[in-house]
Amino acid sequence: MEMNHYSMEDKKRLAQNYVDGSCTTEQEQTWESLLLEDTEAMELHIQLLSSMELRMPQIGDSKKFTDDVMKMLPTDLYEKEISYIANRRRWFEHPIFHYAVAACLTLVFLTTGLFDKLVTSELDVIDHSQNTSYSDQMMDITVTWLDQLKR
Repeated sequence: MEMNHYSMEDKKRLAQNYVDGSCTTEQEQTWESLLLEDTEAMELHIQLLSSMELRMPQIGDSKKFTDDVMKMLPTDLYEKEISYIANRRRWFEHPIFHYAVAACLTLVFLTTGLFDKLVTSELDVIDHSQNTSYSDQMMDITVTWLDQLKR
């Protein structure tokens, strides 16, 4: 049956079934196609929806109604997603990344000779034959090294 050949009674019945939600998938597709092509069907559909609006109960406190509906919605999916995002670290915040960067920089500095350029002379070795304490000897070596860096 072609869409343009529906009688007004057929359109009313199809529209009522569609609005009530009692039509089959095929009838649903037929009615939706008819709504796009037939202005009379669209007017009938609008009239049915308007009449249903009058039969619907009035919502007294819309804020309370909204809150009640929101409480009825499942929140466990939303909470799982938030906890997953909160617990997940970005890749560059992970300690292994920091260690890898430090190791790479150390290798680059070693291969380019940067560490050799920092120390221009031989490092003094701690002399065990002197009677001065180890801490004094370390302090002298450190001061000498720092003086060489300043030059």
